[in-house]
Amino acid sequence: MLEVFFCNVGDGDAVLLREYVGDRPAYTVLVDTGRPFLEPKEGSLRKEAIYYLKALNVERIDRMYLTHLHIDHIGGAIRILNAIPTERLCAAYLPPQDAGWILPSFTSVDKTENGLKHMLNIYREVIETAHARGCVSETVSEAPVRLTERLSVAAILPKREIANRQTTVFDALYRGEPVDGREAYQAAKQRNLSSLMLRFDYAGRSVLITGDRYADDWEDEPIGPVDVLKLPHHGDPKSMTETLLDRLNPQYAVISCQNDPMAKKDRPNAQIVSMLQAAVPQVLCTENKPLPTLSASTHNGIRITIADDGAIACGTE
Repeated sequence: MLEVFFCNVGDGDAVLLREYVGDRPAYTVLVDTGRPFLEPKEGSLRKEAIYYLKALNVERIDRMYLTHLHIDHIGGAIRILNAIPTERLCAAYLPPQDAGWILPSFTSVDKTENGLKHMLNIYREVIETAHARGCVSETVSEAPVRLTERLSVAAILPKREIANRQTTVFDALYRGEPVDGREAYQAAKQRNLSSLMLRFDYAGRSVLITGDRYADDWEDEPIGPVDVLKLPHHGDPKSMTETLLDRLNPQYAVISCQNDPMAKKDRPNAQIVSMLQAAVPQVLCTENKPLPTLSASTHNGIRITIADDGAIACGTE
């Protein structure tokens, strides 16, 4: 059996996949790690990812995938790496071996420039922590990987021009080399577009985890129907298109979001939810504010199981 647990980490992502042999987990994958800290909020059950892993008795992680360099996706990685033995960390980009600290500008008040440098420093700490704990880090390729006899994963990489641009800018920043401000700004703004996407296949069923990659950027990707879709970018207006949804044709759509409003962010977007409900049998949110077609909700998480014969069950906790 494959268990997929979408943790309620508020406005962030952390997805735990465990293959069971009998009643014991035999292989464990974690995709993203949520934020490093979540302020307790009345009416919300959201918690940091590490607490879910501990409560679910996760004693080992075989693979940790980090989709892209935003705090709500990789911020919890250091605590998890220090607390739970992890064999392999996988990402689309890794810092160069000679990466140093990146100093923020002391004269600029630009949030994008200094925010990128801050995030790259956190990522450097993530990779250093992984190495210190004996975890191998590697970049992923598009070649499918068989993780177990039944479970396999295929990566959908970001478009080459975006990935190459970011690699050039990030490597230069890590090495203390001069970087054109416009190029750094563009690389920072395109971090969602550089999201690693992952398709897990088990017993004839598929689970697609999309990071934060805007839907119109991957409409042309040759991705066929899937059974479970983790919506990108927390269900905001850029998260899905009718063209893409028609091709994916999922049975379940899962949105990771929070139920209290966020400034300048519409998550989940009511029109996106309505589009999903018109095409998808089950639409679920880890949390959500009241919407015209969806009641407000708060859960510890969403659990989907795929039996060895391909039968799917789903529930909230």
